Amino acid sequence: MNRGLFLKLVCQIIILLFFTFCSSKQPKVDLIDNDSPEGLLETATGVSLNFSDLGKSKLLLNTPKLIKSDNKDNQMIMECPIGMELIFYDSLKNIESVLIADYGKLFSKKQLLNVRENVQFYNYKNDTLFAEELIIDFAKDSIFSEKLVTFSNKEGRITGKKLKANSNFTYFEMSDISQSHVNYDL
Repeated sequence: MNRGLFLKLVCQIIILLFFTFCSSKQPKVDLIDNDSPEGLLETATGVSLNFSDLGKSKLLLNTPKLIKSDNKDNQMIMECPIGMELIFYDSLKNIESVLIADYGKLFSKKQLLNVRENVQFYNYKNDTLFAEELIIDFAKDSIFSEKLVTFSNKEGRITGKKLKANSNFTYFEMSDISQSHVNYDL
């Protein structure tokens, strides 16, 4: 076979293969979550996020899995689908309170955190809140719930609905009280 003819044939095969591979359908990677209204998803495992204000730590989020997305309003949403721990610090970086839940979802623009399923929230005095669901408004330093909540401390325990409190429990209101218990052995 002639060397020129051979090179011409090889070039034609390469060009044919090039167009074949370029036109073939490539597997599509879908970065859009159908449950998330608009945004791209980013997923990370074994996450520790430190939230600070003017260089001072305010919160530490620990979660085995974090899913970050943006909705149609460009609001960042961080979801912790398999559990989370959120540690609140005071201005001296002392632990003020700790929140543990099986599920959590943070909305950045609204500065709201919705946690549910086996929620425990306790402060440095071991005042503890057990809840089915809590909504935390960081902008107002407030905690809300319309579902069943039990507040417990060394003085006793109270269970009800419609909770309104601040993040370290120095102030709280609860209505629709279904149970209460006072420790008289103080």
